[in-house]
Amino acid sequence: MNLPAKQPYGRNEFAGALIANAAAKPFNIALLVGTMGAAVLVGGSVLVALVVAIAIYAIAAARTFFDEQEAEAVLARVRAERRGELSAGSSRMDPSTLAPDVRRHLLDARATDARIREAIERAELPYEEVSTEVDALVSLMELSASRAQLLYEALEESPPSRVATRLRELEGSGKTQLIEALEHQLSVQRKMESQLEAFYDQMERIVVELDSIRGSLLSVSASTEVANQQRLAGDVRALRDELGSLAEGMSEAFEERAA
Repeated sequence: MNLPAKQPYGRNEFAGALIANAAAKPFNIALLVGTMGAAVLVGGSVLVALVVAIAIYAIAAARTFFDEQEAEAVLARVRAERRGELSAGSSRMDPSTLAPDVRRHLLDARATDARIREAIERAELPYEEVSTEVDALVSLMELSASRAQLLYEALEESPPSRVATRLRELEGSGKTQLIEALEHQLSVQRKMESQLEAFYDQMERIVVELDSIRGSLLSVSASTEVANQQRLAGDVRALRDELGSLAEGMSEAFEERAA
């Protein structure tokens, strides 16, 4: 279930975008063309005019490249593009299709995800690696919620208590095959019930952990340490691995019912 994690971005990683922005800046291009045209008009050599124009253009482009406001604008634009790529094509589950308890846990996860996004927006750096891992985790939480819903519906159809009651009614009846079938059904139903409870507990814990990660993002928002971003992303990745194991367990429990 692991997804490849993107590395966090900083100004150095966006050097290509900053260079492209400086090179394509209309003012810088106009300065290049204007300088060369003026030099030719006054009777200068075309070669000399070109050299002078390129030199002036290079100075202007360098000034644009190192301008902090320009850099912030470029970083914000590219970050928005990256986020758009992450969310493009992703389908979100309709919470109204879920049972109340399953829905509540999923909505809590989405709300925490939104708070983390807000924290990332307020951070000095994009924290792209953290954002990528959180996106992957929330997607897995939605998948897990869909599996939990299957367990919920199966338990609603045949509650373990009802099967246990029927077994008590059959005690001493001699209906061995029916009793064995019901005992197997009860075992499967109780396993599904256990998996569903584990889903509720783990979803609640993950939301708490994510909120702690959000707090860490806010407290170190002025930090430029890549190691800290990687640590936080690693924390989210560990949560995703744990939830992935639970999701597989829920699938196995449901498939055992159908076997």
